[in-house]
Amino acid sequence: MNLDTSAFDKMSSALATQQSSKASVANAALSNGLTLYQKGDYKGAAAAFRMTTAMDPTNVEGYNYLALADQKLGKNKEAIKAYKISLSLDSYQETIHVNLAGVQSADKNYGEAEKTLKAGLRTNPTSQLIHYTLGHVQLQLGKNKEAEASFKQTVRLVPTDGNAYYGLASALNKQGKYSDAVVQLQKAMNLKRDFAPAMSEMAKAYIGLGKNDKAQEMVTKLQSLKTSQADGFATELQALLHKPKMTGVDTTKSSFNTAFGPTTLLAIDPAAFIEPGGSKEMTMTFTFDSAMDSKSVTNVNNWSIGRSQGVTAGLYDNGLYRPTDRSALITMPSRVTYNPIDRSATLYFKLYQDDAVTGTIDTKHLTFSFKGTDVNGKKMDPAADQYNGSAAKPF
Repeated sequence: MNLDTSAFDKMSSALATQQSSKASVANAALSNGLTLYQKGDYKGAAAAFRMTTAMDPTNVEGYNYLALADQKLGKNKEAIKAYKISLSLDSYQETIHVNLAGVQSADKNYGEAEKTLKAGLRTNPTSQLIHYTLGHVQLQLGKNKEAEASFKQTVRLVPTDGNAYYGLASALNKQGKYSDAVVQLQKAMNLKRDFAPAMSEMAKAYIGLGKNDKAQEMVTKLQSLKTSQADGFATELQALLHKPKMTGVDTTKSSFNTAFGPTTLLAIDPAAFIEPGGSKEMTMTFTFDSAMDSKSVTNVNNWSIGRSQGVTAGLYDNGLYRPTDRSALITMPSRVTYNPIDRSATLYFKLYQDDAVTGTIDTKHLTFSFKGTDVNGKKMDPAADQYNGSAAKPF
């Protein structure tokens, strides 16, 4: 059978014309989509980009722009699909691997994002952008050691980029390597002026090292930048630096009068202490500046009641500690209640008369201490976890 060369040529020409026509339509749709995208008509842009990929299924740009438009429309699943098709056509696209991982991370699918970025490194092993992004995704996964390795690779690739040192420091902070983090953050801030994220991470490193004064310096520097990002970091850090404090005593709910110096129990309440062994339950209600952990507050073992001594607390009974003193019988409350509404704790404790009805007490210098935590597990500020009548304020 002889091949009809003329017919074959006509068929080939027709197919070529058809392909050329489709390509022309695809390019026109792509151009139209870009115009609509720039105008903020993301729905119209997405339709145009879909036309592009329908007319030319190999048009990588069409899929990439379609993904961007779908992201603007909140259609992350569709965006992920478009990016995956684009990468199947060209796996060497560095930024598309990162963009796809970004959408997956936005959906909290960090495991898939990590896979995407690792796939990107197989075709772009020297991409600092992919290594850097991978490090942040690994931090989200709690893979802090792996993140450290990713950021170290970023530093090797771009040793003059402050972001690389910032990322490395973030991974070091997560592992409790605060001193090492400080070194890397200093490099980051030397390379980037007014680098708010690095300042924030530096403050966290100082907090980890117990250098709260240094951390507060970073907060002040952040506040001086006067940007919304820096202000946000400063607010977050102030919350980290804050420790719960006693703020005072609610005298309307307290039956124990802390105004007496050394005195007899009879002077405090003749009716209760007129008989040998007589007793009376007393209360002290303390207020806090933070929401406290109820179990911690109501645990009597976290409280102590004892004789004061020191510059701020004063000296109990002028240092006499006479045999008739009854304060030694009160080492902790018998029970404690907590009111989360007004953040107050009420301690209940008893005073007992002696057999000779000669009991004495120095109410002004009886010190109440609390060593518990707030709802976030933070320990009390040691500068405001005690109270007595002599100081007349928490100390």
